[in-house]
Amino acid sequence: MAVEVLRLAKMPMNTREIIEWAIELKLWQPTGTKTPEQTLYGAIHRENKTKEQPRIVRSDLKGKFIYAGE
Repeated sequence: MAVEVLRLAKMPMNTREIIEWAIELKLWQPTGTKTPEQTLYGAIHRENKTKEQPRIVRSDLKGKFIYAGE
């Protein structure tokens, strides 16, 4: 979901913005989670730690991420 949002947006976004876009684009339905932004941040962080070529990376802007491609 976050990969698709960042790919479509073509601009750096923070996790809150990614969640908002995902809801707008109907890529994600809110599940009642109290902190979806933190959950998404954790998933992005895990992918960056475990994959040699992660799909989402930090941008030069503080707290924002960009789509790195495949």
